[in-house]
Amino acid sequence: MALSLGGASTTYLNALSIENNVGALAYSKNEMSLNGSNSFGLTEYSRVMLAGNIKTKYASIGFAYQVNPVASLTVQKAQFAIAKQLGEKLSAGVALNYHQFSSTDAYYKSSNSITFNAGLYYRVNDKLNTGFSVFNPNQSKLTNNPAENLNSSLRLGLDYALVDNIKLYCDAIQNSGQKLDLNAGLELKKDDYKIRGGFGLNHLLALGFGWDKNKFGIDVAAAYHNQLGFSPSLNIRYAF
Repeated sequence: MALSLGGASTTYLNALSIENNVGALAYSKNEMSLNGSNSFGLTEYSRVMLAGNIKTKYASIGFAYQVNPVASLTVQKAQFAIAKQLGEKLSAGVALNYHQFSSTDAYYKSSNSITFNAGLYYRVNDKLNTGFSVFNPNQSKLTNNPAENLNSSLRLGLDYALVDNIKLYCDAIQNSGQKLDLNAGLELKKDDYKIRGGFGLNHLLALGFGWDKNKFGIDVAAAYHNQLGFSPSLNIRYAF
């Protein structure tokens, strides 16, 4: 879903909030989600992610696992999160992440690292929601020699209901060592169907389609970069 909105996902409510804004998990429904994506049509740049959210009496518990082969380097990430409503309008969450990097290429060193991400979600009124997320603010160390650290990122986003079935999403994203990125997208709902479109300032255009029936949902999306090409994504959801 995030891809089809141009990457604007800080306030989008689903099991993948564990990655985009863990604070939003407290308002997300019980759900399992399986996502597969590919970057620029290259099989060596693909990702598979399984995520789930379970609401309990006291808090929402999220978990996720993803594997991302990048050429000869394989990156795996496991996450565990807790998010809680702090009132009728505010929620907060935190996730602990374990990263493992491995490769058959002697150029890459196998390593692992622990990071965390935290987030807030605030319902301003019936039409407007805002969110804030931070990932790896301490820039956890990846390797000692050479000295390398994992990047950190900040996200500030909102969504606004233009009318009952059309919602606007906007995100400002600051990754360490990069320029500020702005993403925006629209989602149109009609019966069991959703149509999404979005863009990012990093030369990204995106389009997506969603279908929900009873407890099942399917989302397909594709983004186009004017220099690197298409990136497709497929997401399958089950609510319980």
